[in-house]
Amino acid sequence: MPQLRLQLLGPFQATLDERPITGFESNKVRALLAYLVVEADRPHSRDELIGLLWPDQPDATARANLRQALANLRNAIGDRTSEAPFISTTTDSVQFNRTDRCWIDVVQFTALIATCKTHVHRRLETCRSCAQRLQQAVELYRGDFLAQFVQSGSEAFEEWALIQRERLHRDVLDALYALAEHHDRRGEYDQIRRYAARQIELDPWREEAHRQLMRALALSGQRSAALTQYETCRRALAEELGVEPATETHSLFEQIKAGALTQPQRRHNLPAALTPLLGREHELAEISRRLEMPACRLLTLTGPGGIGKTHLALQAAADHIGMFTHGVYFVSLASLDAPEYMVTAIAAALQFTFPEQQDSQTQLFNHLRDKDLLLVLDNFEHLLAGTGLITELLQRAPQVTILVTSRERLNVNGEWSMNISGLRVPPASAVEQIEDYSAVKLFVQTAQRVQAGFSVPGPERSCVVHLCQLVDGMPLALELAAGWVRALSCQDIAQEIESGLAILASPKRDTASGIAACRSCSSIRGNCSRRKNAACCAS
Repeated sequence: MPQLRLQLLGPFQATLDERPITGFESNKVRALLAYLVVEADRPHSRDELIGLLWPDQPDATARANLRQALANLRNAIGDRTSEAPFISTTTDSVQFNRTDRCWIDVVQFTALIATCKTHVHRRLETCRSCAQRLQQAVELYRGDFLAQFVQSGSEAFEEWALIQRERLHRDVLDALYALAEHHDRRGEYDQIRRYAARQIELDPWREEAHRQLMRALALSGQRSAALTQYETCRRALAEELGVEPATETHSLFEQIKAGALTQPQRRHNLPAALTPLLGREHELAEISRRLEMPACRLLTLTGPGGIGKTHLALQAAADHIGMFTHGVYFVSLASLDAPEYMVTAIAAALQFTFPEQQDSQTQLFNHLRDKDLLLVLDNFEHLLAGTGLITELLQRAPQVTILVTSRERLNVNGEWSMNISGLRVPPASAVEQIEDYSAVKLFVQTAQRVQAGFSVPGPERSCVVHLCQLVDGMPLALELAAGWVRALSCQDIAQEIESGLAILASPKRDTASGIAACRSCSSIRGNCSRRKNAACCAS
């Protein structure tokens, strides 16, 4: 079936099966198509369409013109020969059928903007999901609605097009402004300049965009360019509107001129990642989606040891630097012997000292009471007796969000949880393009750090697939297995894993232990064949 693609943002463009449609007899026909696709939520009476496009013509002539325009339109878009036509007509009405066979930029743009307006998040400028939607939306906006489109003798259509143009123009400006604010929180000045400059291109008198651009230029070390941008703003306002810049704009100019504008401190204590995170795009997107929800203030990532919970939590936290006003902080709990030490560990991560003699827990809660921040509590499983501290902290500090990693859920009110499984493993039959699977990619990359130039030889590709399956794509197990490539073939490594897990003991000084085996079935604890039998993996 034919695929119809319409671009109405900017100059009118229409293609059918990727070929430009050249069969439109006039702009009247294009105007009719534009109106029908934008207003496709209802049928339109023929009288309405006549009044819109042929308002000054005698009734009989106007009806004949509508019939001819519809006939030409249907021929041009392939409706005459289609089993499922785009346009439905009766003796009284006409309606465009939006199906999966048509793509319309205005419809896509409007849907993306509407989703952002209805999406439940803490703030639009900190919502990563909405930032992605807004980016898609502004990329669709090639220019104003039906730019350079001339439809003479039809004031009703021109009025309708003007309303659409102003609405969409306002929406794209708001989207660009929100995107600039989003990147400002992350200190991404190139992106701020990009979105602020686009606003000014669309609306040269938009002062808030000039301020965004001035800030981005100044904070990225281009002070002279920032001052020049102020003069550009001042001239545009004076020449076109006869006004001076607002007090806020002038104050920013003076601040930049005096060299007093400094980069905001993006508070965090996250350690730099030693290795890249592979194959966790879906998990990161889901964590981000949940952290954006006001209702989700406690999110626990669960899974067996070695599955990569800490690495994943650190990357998710890094993605949210700047999204929380008072910072993102990582608290390692692995070395704590008892829950009562958590207060001190959290305070140390926040660089908070206890200045008073009163109870340290009360002082910490008072410090966090008005803070908007993300706490990452890593390796909580041995401190489950201390979950009361977490629930009380959330109650006493209503803007704090907590991301926990643990082998078990905390099982407290308000907890959201995500079970983290292994990396993506190829099926047993796979031998081609196995490097596209994240488990194989991690094994190969780790092996290359151990042995320069390592690659999987053809005969061993099935062995690597088998190896990945044996450890269920567990990242730590894959890294430990890859450490043996200097001494063993991939086939030998797989056989050693199959016969027992001793080969996966960790020799690394910064790894606490290797992979724990279930004594009942000799597989990785938490992933054994009898995982439904609690006694099996409890051994």
